[in-house]
Amino acid sequence: MLAYILVSWLVLAWIYFLWTRRRYYKIACQLKGPIGWPLIGMGLQMMNPETFLPYMNELSHRYKVPFISWMGINCFLYVNDPQTVEQIFNSTHCTNKGEFYRFMSSAIGDGLFTSSSPRWHKHRRLINPAFGRQILCNFLPIFNSEADVLLDKLDVEGVQRGKSLEIYQILKKIVLEAACQTTMGKKMNFQHDGSMAIFEAYNGLTEVCVKRMLSPWLYPEVIYRRSRLFAQQQKVVGVLFGFVGQLLEPIVSVVAREANKEQMHQQSRVKSKSIFIEQVREHVERGQLSWQDVRDEANVTIAATFETTSTALYFTILCLAMHPVYQERLHEELLAELPPFGNITMEHLDQLTYTEMVINEAMRLFAPVPMVIRSAAQDIQLRRDDGEFLIPRGTQIGIDIYNMQRSEQVWGPMARTYNPEAHFGPDAPPRHAFAFVPFTKGLRMCIGYRYAQMLMKLILAKIFRSYRITTAAKLDELLVKGNISLKLKDYPLCQVQRR
Repeated sequence: MLAYILVSWLVLAWIYFLWTRRRYYKIACQLKGPIGWPLIGMGLQMMNPETFLPYMNELSHRYKVPFISWMGINCFLYVNDPQTVEQIFNSTHCTNKGEFYRFMSSAIGDGLFTSSSPRWHKHRRLINPAFGRQILCNFLPIFNSEADVLLDKLDVEGVQRGKSLEIYQILKKIVLEAACQTTMGKKMNFQHDGSMAIFEAYNGLTEVCVKRMLSPWLYPEVIYRRSRLFAQQQKVVGVLFGFVGQLLEPIVSVVAREANKEQMHQQSRVKSKSIFIEQVREHVERGQLSWQDVRDEANVTIAATFETTSTALYFTILCLAMHPVYQERLHEELLAELPPFGNITMEHLDQLTYTEMVINEAMRLFAPVPMVIRSAAQDIQLRRDDGEFLIPRGTQIGIDIYNMQRSEQVWGPMARTYNPEAHFGPDAPPRHAFAFVPFTKGLRMCIGYRYAQMLMKLILAKIFRSYRITTAAKLDELLVKGNISLKLKDYPLCQVQRR
């Protein structure tokens, strides 16, 4: 009798669970996609980062996009067309990041990259002034200085010693150094001090979060905390918290010294609000942000600035190394617009139109963030060429930037080739405004996109004004990994020659 009652309760609970999710099943029947396995959905097929992006591209050819599938028990809307991307990015109901980002926020804190409204809206409003154009102009001396360090490294290692270089590792040190100085006001001397533990921790953190995102059986916290992956997460998080805590020592002292609060407030008003740390110091004193808020934002700001910018910069250099004809055209612009040596100014950067084209083309082929996920906070009406569909609240929406920006339907027959003039030149055919979204667009566009553009243009200009970079690698031989920021399975070596 007891067993009969227990089974009856389980059946009723299961029926009730299905009934509460009936709207998801309805839209799944309308926007048909792969069904997947019970409870884990497409988890088995998507769990390998090296095959994830090709697998999603294959599905987009097999099913009419956008389509519905399942990640664990989450209803998952897959999108890779500009028309739908525009609807999602401009919707006030889709500004929240997807549920999967809670895996990142639980690891490094709830910053702008991961947070949801109203917290995101408040913090974005407070931090936004730190990324204005005039403020960014103050960073040019730091950008120039770090670019010179990079040139010295390339010259010594690549020219004088004749080594073949894995440029990505060198770039990461330069970009992280620039990020620490421009956001936290501290020079870390990564070129001279041991920094591999920090880089490995950042890489380890993103890999841990992606593995969990692609493993639905690890979604429940009670299971995840007993897994080896959680132990790996705790190890890398400890390294990163120690690093960011070191960067934030001044703000800790400000929070602690209540007796000198007014005096410090007066000093902060006199100082230029030129970096993130100075802005948040004032917000802490006014009670608008807590210490935990500051730590979370610092963790995420450093990680996002470092990861996305170094990734985009590396792929631009690699594409130019694989395509010497465009590298020479870039060099011609740099000779015409820049002095032969010395610092580069904002006026110089504004003239470098071809430089911007080669960067955009690299980010088109190799989106720094290959996929972003949003969550529907309310029901939304979605338009497709065969009608309108109601996407229920709570649906997770995956925007596949990587495959959309390589789609022949969107970019034409040369979509998978590197050709800056064909896709971004003055004679390039018009594209949908949301066909190219490396920093996303709409209501939640990346706060640091101007920062990244300035830093990349300046570093590229300094490199290719003085050096030629070559590689034996071919574009179609590169194997990408679908991580939070795009990675390669193997990073090819490059050769550096002084011009």
